[in-house]
Amino acid sequence: MNTMTARGLSLAVVVAVWTAISHTQNLPLSLWPVLVGLGCFLAAGGGIPGLQKSLAGVVSGVVWALVYAGVSRALGRQDIVDALVLGAAAFGMVLQTRVPLLSFTAGAFAGAGTALGMGARTVQGGIRVAIVLAIGVGLGYAAEWLAGKVRTRTA
Repeated sequence: MNTMTARGLSLAVVVAVWTAISHTQNLPLSLWPVLVGLGCFLAAGGGIPGLQKSLAGVVSGVVWALVYAGVSRALGRQDIVDALVLGAAAFGMVLQTRVPLLSFTAGAFAGAGTALGMGARTVQGGIRVAIVLAIGVGLGYAAEWLAGKVRTRTA
């Protein structure tokens, strides 16, 4: 079996299994952020380095979203101030690429967007978002492992 077919099948399996678990167990975890985390793992290049970069990236993005929400709230949530604070957070997400582990800027923006999209405004909400994104990253790694097993069995 070729690499792309094995990857496609393994991703299909882990997504289907997670969807079934999340639906049948009534988990209080949204499905779409899991897919965002999985996509970040794939975009980061996979393997252990991709796992580390994507996980650090999405979690840092959640932190930046919480910083934005807190500063914006402290400054009265005026539209122009809100826009400037979010712009400053975006600048921070780009600037953090100077730290190699935090160099996956797309992951940071995905994490921040997910946190904002899920309405995370508190540390507890941010932790919840980070957990769901981390599950997605972990599923990406699991799919890669499964694809490797499928390829070696068919070889």
